Amino acid sequence: MRDAVAPAPSPTPSPAPSPPSSPPPSPAPSPPPSPPRERRVILIRRGTCQATQECPAAPAAGSIALVLALVALAGCDSEPSAPPPGPDRPQHLPTATIGVGQVSLVVEVADEDAERQKGMMFRRRLADDEAMLFVFEREANVHFWMKNTPADLDIAYIASDGTVAQIERLTAHNLDSVYSREPVRFALEVPAGWFARHGVEVGTKVAIPPEVATPADP
Repeated sequence: MRDAVAPAPSPTPSPAPSPPSSPPPSPAPSPPPSPPRERRVILIRRGTCQATQECPAAPAAGSIALVLALVALAGCDSEPSAPPPGPDRPQHLPTATIGVGQVSLVVEVADEDAERQKGMMFRRRLADDEAMLFVFEREANVHFWMKNTPADLDIAYIASDGTVAQIERLTAHNLDSVYSREPVRFALEVPAGWFARHGVEVGTKVAIPPEVATPADP
């Protein structure tokens, strides 16, 4: 009888090696943080106008120029206010028209004490027909001098009825007072030679409107 031979066991197949796993993708680098914005206030003054602008920490020169241009278009006052008359500047008063003989003359009216004291001071040049009428509260003997007055003048002292009582020449910067020889209500200053050129002399009538003849001072 033959011995039974057990069949040899078949080898167990080894498992196939798994492919190497790929490393997980690296996260995309985040962008660098933006530089912090700094709130900076630019004050732009032009006349009486002020504008405010928020800008980056380091504005370019072109940006500043643009801001200036926008402010200029925004309606800011482009011209500063005119300075008020100072103690060393000429005054300019309301005007009225009077008649001097046959001539109509536009005059500035000095009918307050401060206006009469300053008169035509600090006027370096006078127009041919530039004139000032001084109105006093009542008839009185008055006098004028030429302190701070760089232009020669003629002055006519005028009575209440408008009659020219006296005409005198006033020399620039002369501090000697020139008095009226009789009480008068008005005095008229004009450029030197004006009365002679227009035939005005003692006795000439001056027509002064009633509203001008009443002084502002009580």
